[in-house]
Amino acid sequence: MAKPQPLTQAQSLRRHLEQTSRDLAAAQAGFDQTADRDLLEYYLYEISALRAKHTYLLRQMKLLGE
Repeated sequence: MAKPQPLTQAQSLRRHLEQTSRDLAAAQAGFDQTADRDLLEYYLYEISALRAKHTYLLRQMKLLGE
């Protein structure tokens, strides 16, 4: 049985970028659906962190020429 090939750096970045996009959409949905002040604050911080991660991953992809 053949071993699966390890992911290239570009493939790994792409997967992380896709997951971050899903996480960001989920956080945005959570923010939109809550009225609890503490949860709103949580979602604001999570959205901010995920946007920063998304920007970082995009920058890394550009450096690889993707």
